[in-house]
Amino acid sequence: MITQIKAFEGGYCRQLLGMIDGRSWRMVRFQAVFFALRHEREGWVLIDTGYGTSFKEATRSFPARFYRWATPATQAGSVKTMLAGAGIDAREISHVIVTHFHADHVGGLAEFPQAKIHFHAEALQTLQRLSPVRQVHGAFLSKLIPDWLPDRANVISPTSFAPTADLPFLLHDLFGDGSIGLVPLPGHAPGQLGVVFNASTGPQLYVADAYWRGCQITRNVEPVGLAMAMQWDANAYRQTVNQLRAVYQHGRYTITACHDDGASAYLNGLGVESAIKP
Repeated sequence: MITQIKAFEGGYCRQLLGMIDGRSWRMVRFQAVFFALRHEREGWVLIDTGYGTSFKEATRSFPARFYRWATPATQAGSVKTMLAGAGIDAREISHVIVTHFHADHVGGLAEFPQAKIHFHAEALQTLQRLSPVRQVHGAFLSKLIPDWLPDRANVISPTSFAPTADLPFLLHDLFGDGSIGLVPLPGHAPGQLGVVFNASTGPQLYVADAYWRGCQITRNVEPVGLAMAMQWDANAYRQTVNQLRAVYQHGRYTITACHDDGASAYLNGLGVESAIKP
């Protein structure tokens, strides 16, 4: 039921890799990967939107400027332009799944007013209730949220998720046909969702920012204290990572994370560097 996949690098930030693995003291790029799935009935479904073109403007004033200083980001340009380069007319995007509302995942959301926007009920309101300073600490920029969102939102209630036979997570069947499943992955951000779908190579589990680099899964590495302090709920983050380690050990699903090295290449079928293969 998923007939095509196209992945993109929607900008990046530079951070010290040692913040994650505790030993590689070099600056690396953390790409803001997003991708599109073509559903045979629903059309193109976009998963996140990268930094878009509004990040710098949204962080021009304080306290949002602290976000820019803490996470120096390079924008990749308009999401519509990137889609066009892959042969996708942005007007054909029927659905956008927001895995979570951090700026590097929703920077281009405003470019898709025609789409139905799907997200967890706890993902947005939790952040909107915070003070401006605490929003910045939570990696949330309210200026990136379009005014039309309430009219186009499909807010997914926690009661919409049900147990699955082969994953340690609850799952919401987005279109009711088993083609795209959404799974809560708590810890990194409120209401964070992962995406389950089938590819020619087998079942896929895209986990957004549930972890940053594959060594966290394959070598049981935990990010250093400062990086853990950036998580919304560090205890829930650890639990989710442990559950993903179990999925990896079981071997049925190929796991991919947004910021892992080579994620877009894997999703485009050009390589396997980023996927944690069984």
